[in-house]
Amino acid sequence: MADKSEPKKPKTVEERLAERKQGQGAPGTHGSNLTVLQRARGYMDAIVFAFMLAMFIRSYVFELFMIPTGSMTPTLIGDKDGFVSFSDYDDDGIDDVIYTFGGRNQLQIFLMNRDRSPKDMIYLDQPQPGIVASARAASKHRTDMILVSKFAYWFRTPNRGEIAVFKVPDRPERQRPFDPQTPVFIKRVMGLPGEKITFDPIQSQRLAVGSPGRYNDKWGGFEVHVTGQPVLVDGTPLTDPFFTRIVHMPMPRNGPLPSPRDYQQTVPVDDDAVLMIGDNGTSSSDGRYWGDVPQDLLRGRALIRYYPINAFSVLR
Repeated sequence: MADKSEPKKPKTVEERLAERKQGQGAPGTHGSNLTVLQRARGYMDAIVFAFMLAMFIRSYVFELFMIPTGSMTPTLIGDKDGFVSFSDYDDDGIDDVIYTFGGRNQLQIFLMNRDRSPKDMIYLDQPQPGIVASARAASKHRTDMILVSKFAYWFRTPNRGEIAVFKVPDRPERQRPFDPQTPVFIKRVMGLPGEKITFDPIQSQRLAVGSPGRYNDKWGGFEVHVTGQPVLVDGTPLTDPFFTRIVHMPMPRNGPLPSPRDYQQTVPVDDDAVLMIGDNGTSSSDGRYWGDVPQDLLRGRALIRYYPINAFSVLR
């Protein structure tokens, strides 16, 4: 006689979950039946995937960089070569950037606008005793950190004014060698492919305490007001306001650092290269020493300063 018992009903979700909690689920699938090796493999797969994704992003999308020196002062701060502090030198209610040279009784002062762009730059020579030491003691030992877009120049040429990271170009032996510890530089694009960039001589005025035109008499010493001439692009003055805010001192090709000279310097840019200049034009080893940079050495465009947090900003 046929068995007329009712067919077995399928288990509910709740029943299956209860069985798995008791270790009764299908072997090797869930819960406590997973072996230590299986668990470890699951973790390793996730770690390897995360590592490969991070390497892809770092190589082709974004990369983090640290500013090593003061060549981009005051836009980006790096105090490896000097001490940077902040003080309202001209009493306008806005902190200015004070750059202290090691072993020299002199300050380089960037006077800042409210939007943190520089409006002027002076040297304070032979200030009152203790002023340089005080500025150095007030240094925050700040090193800015930035986010760089690695793909920014895949499909286009850099625009003038963009801040870019690049590898060190080869240079003739007669020119000053780079520090091998800093093989990657960061500067601002000044010259575009095929252009001739000309730097004219500067003018300077040394003002003693009490002289008309001084910003501050309380710090003593002499204010050396340095005025740069317009940068010429193929003989035409560059009118971009950014490049008129910071003085670019022309220098001899074999000179150790920029210094005022009574001559004109022209740097040609190849058709597949750009000319990179530091914002701290009076103290920057850049294209005025070693010429243009081939575009295939560009690592990317600097986009954001993400550290220190209180100085977070989009770079321009």
